Amino acid sequence: MILIIVNTWKGVGYGCLIYISSISGIDPSFYEAAELDGASKWKQIKYITLPSIMPSIITLTLLNIGRIFYSDFGLFYQVTQNSGQLYNATNVIDTYVYRALLQSGNIGMASAAGFYQSIVGFICVMGANLLVKKFSPENAMF
Repeated sequence: MILIIVNTWKGVGYGCLIYISSISGIDPSFYEAAELDGASKWKQIKYITLPSIMPSIITLTLLNIGRIFYSDFGLFYQVTQNSGQLYNATNVIDTYVYRALLQSGNIGMASAAGFYQSIVGFICVMGANLLVKKFSPENAMF
């Protein structure tokens, strides 16, 4: 649980930077017009801000879906200092491949595991893109 929280906290800054820059790109006249029409802040968020940053939300979501099967090697290997007691919690594909290469030197197995990561990530991104295309065709990648 700690590794998940640390990894999530690590990515918050990047996401906030992207979202804040997207929000700052929204034309202020939309908010002025909504305020003149009597829209509350919640309605301004719901009907102006969220639809305006939806392409950024979808893009960041698709990028993160593609990285689901890639772990942060430094977090899962170096933070735990290769402790044998923590193998069950920290043995992800990247650390498994690294440990297997150190112990057996099987380059073919490492290549197959990396290929597997890439293919499964690609399939996940394509599936998510199909869902996006179904609900919002203008925001899909292709």
